[in-house]
Amino acid sequence: MPQCHLTMFGGWSLTGPDGTELALPTRKDRQLLAYLAMQEARPQSRERLASLLWADRAEEQARDSLRQSLAALRRAFRAVGPDPIASDRSQASLDPAIVTTDVARFSAGCIGAAPSADLAGLYRGPFLEGLDASTPEFERWVTQERQRLATMAEQLVCTAAISVLPPGDTEAALQLGRRLLAEDSTLESVYRATMRLCRTRGDRVTALKTYATCRDTLREDLGVEPDHETERLYRDILTDGSAGPPARPEVLADASPGKPSIAIIPFANLTGNEGLNFLCEGLAEDVATGLGRFRSLFVIDRYSAATVASATSDTVEIGKRLGAAALVQGSIQATTSRLRITVRLVDSTSRAQTWSEVFECATGDAPGIPDQIVSAIIATVHNRADDVVVERNKGMPSMTAYECTMRGIKHLRGYAADDNERAQALFRDALQADPNNALAQAYLAFSDVVVANYDAAPRALLVDSKTRIDQALAIDPDDGRIHWLLAFCSQLSAGVRRRKTPFGACTCAEPE
Repeated sequence: MPQCHLTMFGGWSLTGPDGTELALPTRKDRQLLAYLAMQEARPQSRERLASLLWADRAEEQARDSLRQSLAALRRAFRAVGPDPIASDRSQASLDPAIVTTDVARFSAGCIGAAPSADLAGLYRGPFLEGLDASTPEFERWVTQERQRLATMAEQLVCTAAISVLPPGDTEAALQLGRRLLAEDSTLESVYRATMRLCRTRGDRVTALKTYATCRDTLREDLGVEPDHETERLYRDILTDGSAGPPARPEVLADASPGKPSIAIIPFANLTGNEGLNFLCEGLAEDVATGLGRFRSLFVIDRYSAATVASATSDTVEIGKRLGAAALVQGSIQATTSRLRITVRLVDSTSRAQTWSEVFECATGDAPGIPDQIVSAIIATVHNRADDVVVERNKGMPSMTAYECTMRGIKHLRGYAADDNERAQALFRDALQADPNNALAQAYLAFSDVVVANYDAAPRALLVDSKTRIDQALAIDPDDGRIHWLLAFCSQLSAGVRRRKTPFGACTCAEPE
């Protein structure tokens, strides 16, 4: 059946089956067609249509104007194909099989479909942009629809930001986010999604610049600061640049044939004691770092895993979005003096639990648990426990040192005025408890650079910090976090310029 197409995003245009533009005589003809097209074939009373578009006229005159407008639509469509208008004395409707719309395609695609370049590209601007309203009633309807559709577009961008997509779809979602921000520069959720999309494609500098724009806009337009989630994302991108973009299934297939891909989901704190949240974060991070030492495994970065897991609890969906064949899930429970740590390995395609273990230990022995978990997982994945030996180049830190280090990292990623100073104090406490704690030593050196405002720090301090991180790396050469801290300080020492923001954070980096 020949189809006409009505475009309503970013303006209004009507094309015939051959792609040529169809002209309608009046603005109200265009408004009437747009309204009927949005009703998805549901009949509309003539009284409703007349009051919507001709409310400024007497009842009989309004109904007569409606008849003339319907006749004009019929003539335009009959000139190129079938007539989509169905009407009688009391109502009228439009056949969506004859007149397709970009809005209908967009709305249907946003329900349950993965974000795609085609879908994101449909939203070219606000609904019926530039089509001036003829009555207050029609203007109210347009405003409501415009807000509804913009919200759907916003949700699409946010979903894309936590999904594993091909590069073209990621780029289209990023462009849609920027289009939405051009319409409303105060959409903080879209700023966050844009930051994540930039990070996904490896553009960390633009992600940080996006945060700066968000912060300045919210301050100037609304007189508020970015919320905690935005600050946490910003600081995570800033201080944890070693974590790359989410792995894509097609990349895993091409670049890492035969490698099992694993994602570590944040451990659940079942103790009721929020003071042990640091231990949940630390265990998950250490398991990810430990598994990452094995070239036979592909470990999804912890940021991507945490982001996707916060959006859905379905194992299959998490695995699909991350491109992970297996998920590591865990929880901790506690008594007065002992910890009970439950860990399981789940097949993300079948939801089958392939391995589980319960680790019980005295509170002070908790830092040794990650290596036991890593050893068991490696053995399970390869089905050869005797071939797997998890070796560490350093003794496990004491519980006091471990706790202080994890709390220090958390504060360094925070945004309170005293977070950096508190982080430094905790790193020093960790080293006092365990002078060979390589991670605490590296982060203490890095925190000195942060407090000194990065490249504003004296060159002697930059060189000293780099030397201290080198020493930490000699103690534990396998910790990827220390490698990134060393690379970051090396960039500063080499003359990479960074524009400063409050509390020592940077928003961009470029070679001099």
